[in-house]
Order: sequence, then C-alpha cells, then structure tokens
Amino acid sequence: MDDLLDENRELREHLAAFGVGALRELEGVLNAPQTYRDDLLRQMIARPDLADLAQLLAMADTDKVVRLRLLRAIRDVGS
Repeated sequence: MDDLLDENRELREHLAAFGVGALRELEGVLNAPQTYRDDLLRQMIARPDLADLAQLLAMADTDKVVRLRLLRAIRDVGS
C-alpha cells in the first residue's frame, strides 16, 4: 500500500544514482534563471547522450508539478 502512495519512490531511486554533487548541480540548474536553462537545453539537445536529461529538464520547465516533484525528490535523496 505504501508504494501506491509514494509516487516519487522510483524517481528518488534513479536520482540516487547521480550522487550528491550531481544532485546539487541539477538542483542549481532547476533553480537557475530561465535564460540559463534555455541555453543549457540547446547545448544538451545537440548531444544524444544527454537526450534523457534534456527531456527531463524540458518537462520541468513546462510543467510546475514536474519541477516541484523533481526538486522534492532531490531534497529527499540528499537528506
């Protein structure tokens, strides 16, 4: 039953693989000004190896719920 209520469990498990330093950088990107994120996304789109991360950041930019869930999961993994 707890798994049904914990919708961010899988997200936290994937984020935990990044390590603390990378999570801090990701949080910094998510909290950075929009112009910075736009520039970063343009650079990431040009690199196929970063396509999944670019897609995640793009979703976080277009949907407040995604952004907040991602930031909450980062916080939870770091604590």
